[in-house]
Amino acid sequence: MNNNINQLIIICQKMHEEGKTPSVGMLRSKAPFKVSVTEAIDAIKRFNASTRTIQAKQFQHDNQSNNDALSLASRVDALEREVETLKASLAALQRGQQ
Repeated sequence: MNNNINQLIIICQKMHEEGKTPSVGMLRSKAPFKVSVTEAIDAIKRFNASTRTIQAKQFQHDNQSNNDALSLASRVDALEREVETLKASLAALQRGQQ
């Protein structure tokens, strides 16, 4: 990948962080060097592809975290029910010994 494209992708990332959607015109105007329309289009395509990949990975991570939290909550519920059962059994045994 050529160095100009890398710089253009970085400019796209900065625009994205500012809440702006990178466009050919904006990219060409913000670049510190002369940019052809095809270079700008290529940089935006690569930026968009990398952004979608990052968002997909983040979604998978968030989804996994939610699943882990649900799994832990259900395990805690099961353990709490088991403790209540054990307490009841222990109380019954203690009453039987008295």
